[in-house]
Amino acid sequence: MFKPSAKSVRSYVHPQAWIGGVIFSSFGINVERANFSGIPGAIFAPRKKVNEKSIIVYLHGGGYCFGSSLTTHKVGLSKLAKQTKLVCYSIDYRLAPENQYPAALDDAVIAWKHIVNQNPNCDIILAGDSAGGGLSLALMMYLRDNNERLPNASVLFSPWTDLTCSGNTHQTRAKYDPMFTTQMTKDSAQYYVPKEMPKTDPYISPSFGTYTGLPRTLVLVGGNEILLDDSRTLGQKAKEAGVDIEIDIWPNMFHDWWLFGSFIPETKQVLDKVAMWIGDK
Repeated sequence: MFKPSAKSVRSYVHPQAWIGGVIFSSFGINVERANFSGIPGAIFAPRKKVNEKSIIVYLHGGGYCFGSSLTTHKVGLSKLAKQTKLVCYSIDYRLAPENQYPAALDDAVIAWKHIVNQNPNCDIILAGDSAGGGLSLALMMYLRDNNERLPNASVLFSPWTDLTCSGNTHQTRAKYDPMFTTQMTKDSAQYYVPKEMPKTDPYISPSFGTYTGLPRTLVLVGGNEILLDDSRTLGQKAKEAGVDIEIDIWPNMFHDWWLFGSFIPETKQVLDKVAMWIGDK
């Protein structure tokens, strides 16, 4: 069966998503391209009532193979910045299969250090969705293991934390999740992970890592998505390690539903929850 390459998917999805971002992004947000010590990205800044005490650092999803700050994620990140009243620094790490692991993690580390150095007195919330959620966890584990500054808190949307794709919900939720198929996750994992690397490496699949010492974390996941078990496993292991973690399951929601902006009422609801949680430290 013919399968489009990651590059061809990008060439189809990114231009259409860019147009959607131009049309449907929130008003009241300044968006500009950025460079974080050589790693590209974008900054989403509210024009009014900005909270200057905290910032968000964001890692986008897309199976490590597609997605970017100003295409697939522009609508969602604009709304995230607007509803939290926080400046959001979004990192465009290199994509697979042209750039396999550890390229994404290496880029995230470089960009993180740059943003931390530029904002030494701010609380920093690390956030990400899907593959970016898993990459956020891998980044936190790396920072902990190397005695670097950790974020003050973390918000993960539908995180992909197990690249072995072994969770039961890959099968039990397959017919309910319009965003992902089990084969898509397996293909993306194959593109991202070099053949000689085990997919159980914690910096690849944080489900297999240790959570001791990680910061307060909020996980938002749909009840109808194939990655639901990734979040459940994360929650169980993190709680056992003493992490202050909340797993918030939204019934009837599919993978990354909040990225669709005003088309889905639950988008505003979930971002209101994020804003309240960030402010309730």
